[in-house]
Amino acid sequence: MWKIISSKMFWLYAVAVFAVLAIFSFAQIGARNSVELKQLPIAVVNTSGNQQSKKIISQLEDKFSDSDAQLKLINVKKESSLKQGFTDKKYYGALVIDKDFDKSLTSQQNYLKGLVIQAKTKDVPEQAIAANAQLKTQVQAAKTITQTLPTQAKIRVITNQGMNAQASTVVTTALPKITNALSQGISQKMQGVLKENNITLSTTQWQVINAPIKVTTQTKNKLPNKSVSGMAPMLLVVLSWLSSLIGSILLWREHKKHAENGRFNLSTINSQMITGFVISIVASLSIYFFAHVLFDVPVPDTGSFLLIVTFNIFIFYLIQTCILNWAGFAGWPVLILVMLLSMGVISYPKEMLSPLFLNGIYSWTPLRFTMDWFTNNLYIHGSSVTSTTDFTVLISIGAVALVLIYLSSLLKRKEK
Repeated sequence: MWKIISSKMFWLYAVAVFAVLAIFSFAQIGARNSVELKQLPIAVVNTSGNQQSKKIISQLEDKFSDSDAQLKLINVKKESSLKQGFTDKKYYGALVIDKDFDKSLTSQQNYLKGLVIQAKTKDVPEQAIAANAQLKTQVQAAKTITQTLPTQAKIRVITNQGMNAQASTVVTTALPKITNALSQGISQKMQGVLKENNITLSTTQWQVINAPIKVTTQTKNKLPNKSVSGMAPMLLVVLSWLSSLIGSILLWREHKKHAENGRFNLSTINSQMITGFVISIVASLSIYFFAHVLFDVPVPDTGSFLLIVTFNIFIFYLIQTCILNWAGFAGWPVLILVMLLSMGVISYPKEMLSPLFLNGIYSWTPLRFTMDWFTNNLYIHGSSVTSTTDFTVLISIGAVALVLIYLSSLLKRKEK
């Protein structure tokens, strides 16, 4: 026992264990613990466009003007533009101020003034009121105004849930909290006036004064049931990478057996490509069976889903085969490292990642484009803009890997 402990290899193994744990901890724990919400794009649509609503928007913009602010407010002129903005994944959510927002707040203020006038003149004799033309006009106006209970000003909170499940949770919590705070601020001012004038309200009147702004929530690109809490795209990325990894290693070893002097010639590489494509089809069908058929994960369109999964698995296969053809089995840890590092970041919106993980991992990993594409296919329909970008980037990476794979036929060293 002491002989083994005192040997150099034992301590090399200990260092290797430490290194693996360090990498895993950095990729999985470090990334998640450093997550901090910053500058999440939120659309603001003011369909009222009058003074009070503009003032509220100005207050919100001041609140989130700092570069470290959680939300980034983006003014959108028309509500009709939101649909495309959500589809193109420009906004994680939206605040929509109702067209009658200012009108409702003004009616509340007039109602409050009417109550104050009635409170101040309740002990004034009718003869005195009748004798004063101005006072008479005010009392009559107050009576008319207070006959009808004012309506609540309305703000809608819209969450683009399919864009990212974690971000949608933040939006669903943060935006109503902000708008409710606005409502409470207005309510406190009105309650101060009521208290100052000793005005008592009925239950019905109190409902409006206590909540002058009514906040309703709405969800776009809603996550379907059994979507693994919105984590289906990431799980599909993992399955795609693992299936291509297993396929690339097994096929690489099999072709290596038939390679003359361990050298991959053009015929061998052609065989790698054909068999790899077949494996990609088998893997995509297998993923579809287990995810959709066996576990009921919703798939809106089977044909497009299978094409996208097959394409991404084959791109991953090209990347992995490229590394294996050039580095041999010594390149296998690199492939595992890519997956470990990527899994720690791609499930989060890029706005939530620290600069270290955003620039150090997220910026280069091809898995984020696959994640984005799967998200579009499962949750956000019609998102052709971002899907085209994903396709362009991935096919470019695949093309470079393919060229390098064929260039590996020029290697003269013997593979061991």
